[in-house]
Amino acid sequence: MLRFEILGPIRAFRDGEPVDLGPIKQQAVLAILLLNAGAPVAMPDIIRALWGGDPPENGVDVVQRFVGGLRRALDPARTSLIAMEGGGYVIRPGEGAVDAEVFRAALAEVRQAQRTGDVGAAGERTRQALALWRDDPLAGLTGPVFAAARARLTEEHARLTAEPAHPAAVSSAATPAPPVPPAPPVPLRADPPTTADPAVHAQPARATAASGRVASQPADPDYPEAVDPWAGHELFPPGPMTIL
Repeated sequence: MLRFEILGPIRAFRDGEPVDLGPIKQQAVLAILLLNAGAPVAMPDIIRALWGGDPPENGVDVVQRFVGGLRRALDPARTSLIAMEGGGYVIRPGEGAVDAEVFRAALAEVRQAQRTGDVGAAGERTRQALALWRDDPLAGLTGPVFAAARARLTEEHARLTAEPAHPAAVSSAATPAPPVPPAPPVPLRADPPTTADPAVHAQPARATAASGRVASQPADPDYPEAVDPWAGHELFPPGPMTIL
């Protein structure tokens, strides 16, 4: 069983034991493939991610050597973990084999628990999702491709940690607020004034006018439905190297 981690320095484990992934550029090739797991990554995209606009003349040969090194380290039995497809390379690590994928699945479960008001489940899955993080995602890998992927993952992490009370708010929204009791009536004077003072005669009119104004009660706050902080933020881009 292989397991991959990108929520920190890139690492791989076979049956719980760490796998030597080779030099940093070779690790970068693995990271590119994992960010696009299940979709072929074209050779020019891999080269651009590794060297930007200044690749070596033998860039294709170097990438092929890196892929060969990853195959020997990760797939000595040649099970086609990393395959050539459509002019590029694709990795198929298996369901739940990448920590970022597990993190994303946990986020979906948190959202579902929030919708149903299951505060306990939302809190537990939130803790499990945050426990997957060890450091900055893809730590040690440089370049625009890795910076963009790091920013996407960090944004989702920040949104999750920024709303610790969100499930409770959703739970409260599921329970109707109690009705506000009506305001007590304003008492009216029973006896009219007998003095001839015009100012005194004016008082009943003012009292009556005042009695007609019932102090409005502040409206009970509306609890909006849960905002999905993750809507439209796919962890893995839909097409090959769309983060480039």
